[in-house]
Amino acid sequence: MDYSSALELVKALARDVKAGHLWALRDAAAHRRRRQDLWMALNALLVWHRPKLEAEAGLDYPYKVLREKGAIFAGFASGSQDPFVRHQAELYLALLPFPGQWRRLSTLEAAANKDAEVVDFVRQEEAKIAEKISEKPEKTVHIRHFMQVLKSPQDPHEKGVLRLFALPYLVARAPILEALTRRFVLFVEPPMGIVWRHSWWRRFCSGEDPCLFGLSGSEDRQFIATQHHALALPLAHGDFLEDLNKPPCTKEPKAFDLVFNATFDDMGRKRHLFMLDLLTHQELSGKTALFLGRGRPENVQAFRRAVAQRGLAPRVTVRPNVPRREVPALLSQCRLGVHLSLYENACRAVMEFFRSNVPCVVSASMAGINLEMFTHETGAAVPDGRLVQTIAEVLENAHQYAPRRWFLRESGSLVSTRRLNEALKTLFLEWGLAWTEDIVTLTSSGASRYGSRDDEKRFHEEHLWIAQRLQHALPFGFQVLP
Repeated sequence: MDYSSALELVKALARDVKAGHLWALRDAAAHRRRRQDLWMALNALLVWHRPKLEAEAGLDYPYKVLREKGAIFAGFASGSQDPFVRHQAELYLALLPFPGQWRRLSTLEAAANKDAEVVDFVRQEEAKIAEKISEKPEKTVHIRHFMQVLKSPQDPHEKGVLRLFALPYLVARAPILEALTRRFVLFVEPPMGIVWRHSWWRRFCSGEDPCLFGLSGSEDRQFIATQHHALALPLAHGDFLEDLNKPPCTKEPKAFDLVFNATFDDMGRKRHLFMLDLLTHQELSGKTALFLGRGRPENVQAFRRAVAQRGLAPRVTVRPNVPRREVPALLSQCRLGVHLSLYENACRAVMEFFRSNVPCVVSASMAGINLEMFTHETGAAVPDGRLVQTIAEVLENAHQYAPRRWFLRESGSLVSTRRLNEALKTLFLEWGLAWTEDIVTLTSSGASRYGSRDDEKRFHEEHLWIAQRLQHALPFGFQVLP
């Protein structure tokens, strides 16, 4: 859906609710179509058209409409004497990302006489989960590749802590979650934040205790704050990056002006071509750029063609699929990092820049990143229209920045683990759960993401227990190992 059409659908909802025209239409099928159109409009605005939305209506505009009109819909849902209006209002509140959506949708899911629209909505979610599992090329997966125990259960009054950092669809079914949440408090890091699939994450909030979400972006955290049985912390993925064994050398001459580190298999979201277009501007003429990232051969080749088409081959170096251990050495040869993704969740690439003492410029429209960390020490977060000018200015003054100093003080494995531990301990005590030992050190690298190899061995029995429950619940032919 194009930007103008999507924005108009949201504005029309606001107008009709304000004017009292919404219920003039007594056609359930028409309201269903409107909800579906609004869902697509919100997805288009909050994911694919973020830069334009930021520049015009503002990124908060869709949420602002839903916040302001949500109370009116809630009044109709609870107080209208008209059954048609009451039921349609309930469906709007449950099927669109209004404040309190998750509880309302869960209530309608559990109703004895389920509405056909709700049944179809849930069926589509289930179909997407099944499709992801069936399309996963590797049919054997180890627990440590997508989750890790951070703290074992000690007794009936002291639950463990389980971190889920990838492949959430493998555990999103009710029987699995029921078993896990009886034994663990969940710390879930949505790989690409909440904005991508607002309603889907409610599945993790069905246990006895609230689900704790690790979310770097304020937009995602603000949405979670309005939902039932959900809490959020500004810690996820890239925040747990371990430090380098050898600090970067800052005195050597730099081989590249810019570095862009993002997968070539998702260029639409990461905006590789937009970065190439920025390099064609007069202010950046002559600037060299290094492009890193994983990618299938056909996608890397497509990017190389785009480089050639713009006449940038003499200034652009493409290094796909560099082993992670070799990335710091390449970053040390760069003066400035640029990241332009539409949405993330605590992007590792940005933290890698900071760790290697490379300042970074990002698009301020990006979802799932804490824009407050871009300061006089680290770089800048600016609207798309100011990127070229800002990149040129930061390059000219790159020596004035100290991103590694910020990284050592504010982020990284040890600092972020301590902050997560403090938050979890406070929550456990508030919920009446015992706390007799702290969580282990987290990282954002490697298969296990443990700071110590001994911790993976320490939790082997717990991982075996989880693997056995997953194995019984997942489709035939899919194997889960501890």
